[in-house]
Amino acid sequence: MKKLFLMLLMASLSHVLLAQVILEGKFDLENPNHQSWDGRYLVYTYYKDVHIYDTETETLHREIGQSLPEMSFKEGLYFRRSNGRYQLRRVGETEPVLPNEFHRITNWFGTTILAWEQTAPNLEGMKATWYELNKGIIARYSLAQLYQAVGYEGTYTHDAMSIFQSRPWERFIYFFHDGLITLQNPQSLKFGYYDLSLKPAFPGKFKNADPFFEGLAAVQNDNGLWGFIDKNGQEVIPFIYTKKPWPFHSGLARVENSQGYVGFIDKRGELVIPARYAYASSFHKGKSIARKFGYPETFVTLDTVGGETPFPCVCGPDTGNFISQLYADYFPLNPVVGFVDEGYLGVSKNSKSGLYSDSFDLVFPIEYAMFKDIKDGKAISVNWVVFGDYNNLKYFLMDLRTKSPILELRPKEF
Repeated sequence: MKKLFLMLLMASLSHVLLAQVILEGKFDLENPNHQSWDGRYLVYTYYKDVHIYDTETETLHREIGQSLPEMSFKEGLYFRRSNGRYQLRRVGETEPVLPNEFHRITNWFGTTILAWEQTAPNLEGMKATWYELNKGIIARYSLAQLYQAVGYEGTYTHDAMSIFQSRPWERFIYFFHDGLITLQNPQSLKFGYYDLSLKPAFPGKFKNADPFFEGLAAVQNDNGLWGFIDKNGQEVIPFIYTKKPWPFHSGLARVENSQGYVGFIDKRGELVIPARYAYASSFHKGKSIARKFGYPETFVTLDTVGGETPFPCVCGPDTGNFISQLYADYFPLNPVVGFVDEGYLGVSKNSKSGLYSDSFDLVFPIEYAMFKDIKDGKAISVNWVVFGDYNNLKYFLMDLRTKSPILELRPKEF
């Protein structure tokens, strides 16, 4: 019987023995942000180094002593830290993309990132640089210029150490999206919108303000109520919401009533999908994932008119691998993007993961430790040999169409 069990086990794993590429390393189940796959680059942290495998050139790059979450890796670009400073690099290139050495960097907000550079021990020397994918630097201003733009008249601290201790980059919201920068005055605590020349986009300040999405932005008035304005600063959707709405995607914005029920409004402010869900993601290209009230938890996919398609199992979307997805309130969740763009729905049940197709056919049974970053028909995959045995996990870049790995990571043997 034992021999038969081993034969069946080996047969079930036979497809994972044919990986085209074998590399040293492993994926981190405890911190999914320690690895990523973007359709070309497989990036993972192993023994405090970051390994970058370029599947196009079939070359492996190693960044010694770096941390993947700190590097803000995106489409082959990343920030390398050295002596407490960061330089923007591109995989495989010996020279940095920018000569600047930054002291602080934010994370990508869509396609834009903000980095701070100290060029002199004063406000003029503290530079904020907005960098956009495929465009380069789109704006660069000193802290003094930002203070002047928002009308801040506080006492300036001029020495570099005091500036860093006060962390001025945390006083503002510097999101750039849909052509405008959202800035807060540290003195009045009011928000306004500015173009890339730091010219106010329109008169008006708000208690709180979100970036623009699809031409509208959620803002909060002095009475604590939220509504939406357009790029002329005109009220488009009345200030009637006590809880902050989410941005518009696919023409719909998620709203929540005082009882915690979630629904969606259109750009006229009409509730087109009733507030009857315990949770709902933002839409992505016409699809959302929502959880209905009740036990056991029931999940459905939504279309833009509120049509529901129940999940094919008593399970939920596999959000565990994206639990710290940045700006989840602003951009659609990765599981929704994978479902719509790639045609695979990642699901989770009892700490196990599996995949269904967009027509809800079972592709991979709910027996895996992880599926992550579905892109170009491939995904990071971690397989249990025996469930709960963390010493015998299998790590792959899996081809979801052929159900076979194209790359395997193997921990170094000691």
